[in-house]
Amino acid sequence: MNDSKTRLDKINARIRNNPVLSLLIVVSTLVIGLSSFTNATRNLMDLFSGAEQRPPINGLWQAQVSYDWPNANYQESFNFAGSGRQLYGSASFTGSVNGILEGEISGDTLRFITKTPEYIGSGAIQEAVHRYQGKIVGDEIKFAMQTEGGFSAHVPIEFTAKRNGDPLPTQPAP
Repeated sequence: MNDSKTRLDKINARIRNNPVLSLLIVVSTLVIGLSSFTNATRNLMDLFSGAEQRPPINGLWQAQVSYDWPNANYQESFNFAGSGRQLYGSASFTGSVNGILEGEISGDTLRFITKTPEYIGSGAIQEAVHRYQGKIVGDEIKFAMQTEGGFSAHVPIEFTAKRNGDPLPTQPAP
């Protein structure tokens, strides 16, 4: 009894003697190799083509906004800056300019928040957080804005901002 074949030799012999298994291994290897190659090619092409380019939103935008309390119509302004997915700048709320926080652009959608203090008389102060989500359609941005916190509850409001010129000077977010 000369069983000098190793386990690897036995497996190799079985594979060579079974054409279906051999074909399956060859096809699987080709599929994995082709998948890796096409994925790498796609990533390389995205790098050169600038896939998912930032929409050209940098600049000044304005919107007529009707808030959810009586006689609350304001001309609001938005000054957007940034590059890639980053969004910073300013957005006004009832005419008061606030810095954009947590700004992000993904495809044709942008999201950011602003914060404003709310006062009652000369007493307490509470912070209101305004969450904006917009869809860019040409030279318009269709916004939905929800306000949280502050002294009263608010319903979401919708409005459309329109491009109004070149960007105002802003400092990049840290």
